[in-house]
Amino acid sequence: MRTTPTIELTNTRGSQRPFIAYCLERPTLLFSIRMALVVGTLLALINHGQAMFTGHFTSDRLLPMLLTYCVPFTVAMYSQIQGKRQRDRSLAELSPTEAGEQKLDTTLSDR
Repeated sequence: MRTTPTIELTNTRGSQRPFIAYCLERPTLLFSIRMALVVGTLLALINHGQAMFTGHFTSDRLLPMLLTYCVPFTVAMYSQIQGKRQRDRSLAELSPTEAGEQKLDTTLSDR
């Protein structure tokens, strides 16, 4: 069952949410993991594919190959968090009435 995501004003009393709070949001984690799997696999095939297909893949290549997945995960996570923080700052600058309307417009457009 797929539910429509709701956008909430997360900036309360003028304070910014901690960076880790954004990182631990389920949609942010899932998107970052999916992106890391797709892009990381492509990068691993480009960088280590010849060694894998010719049988010359050794254990000393395992760590660099695993690190290949960390780069797209980090980039996806960071870019999503920056976007969410910017959204929260924008919504915090609006009056409460405008923020509610913005929230409603965003929720309706996600359907």
